[in-house]
Amino acid sequence: MTKIGLRGSVVRNPEQRAEQRRQILAAAGRVFARKGYEAAKMDDIAAEMGGSKGILYYQFKSKQDVIVETRREASGVAADRLAEISVLPIPVMERLERAMRHLIGTTFEEFSRHVILTPITIGLDAENIDKVRETERRYEGLLVTLLEEGMRQGVIVPANPKVVAFTMIRTAMSPALWFREDGTVSREETTEIVTGMLMHGVALPGGSPAG
Repeated sequence: MTKIGLRGSVVRNPEQRAEQRRQILAAAGRVFARKGYEAAKMDDIAAEMGGSKGILYYQFKSKQDVIVETRREASGVAADRLAEISVLPIPVMERLERAMRHLIGTTFEEFSRHVILTPITIGLDAENIDKVRETERRYEGLLVTLLEEGMRQGVIVPANPKVVAFTMIRTAMSPALWFREDGTVSREETTEIVTGMLMHGVALPGGSPAG
């Protein structure tokens, strides 16, 4: 099957088509972050990536398909990174801290910020909400497993791990709501403060790994 490039050229290599798709999603993420999903148009995304609207429709059937994929991409990258961190041969609290630093870091990226700021019900039907939630649940499940490990070892406050996980995720993503590059607080300081709050909040006072 003939593949069409960003500017109308033929794309024969599947890797090139995949790269084209990534470029579209990156452009869409920037547009959604600036304008919001409802105000953004496919023309805006095409202009952002320097291609034609026809190329978008070659890769995606609708704007809804685009936001579904941007959401799944952002959540999938975070889940993949958490999966890597979870198996590192270091103490569970260090793994948890690395995971939170990474998640906080995503809030400074336009691609992820629009996912965080746009309610999942906007622009998505029930079927696509389920697709997005499937990816999000993977991250949540990995975090719950990490917390349960820490609770068993006696270094994390015993509590419902799902509630703790959801609270940590929301807190880690909160800078997307208020952080500004031209503000008085830097990315580094924001990351340090939010990470510190999260880790202090779950650490068991005087806790030590169970032998």
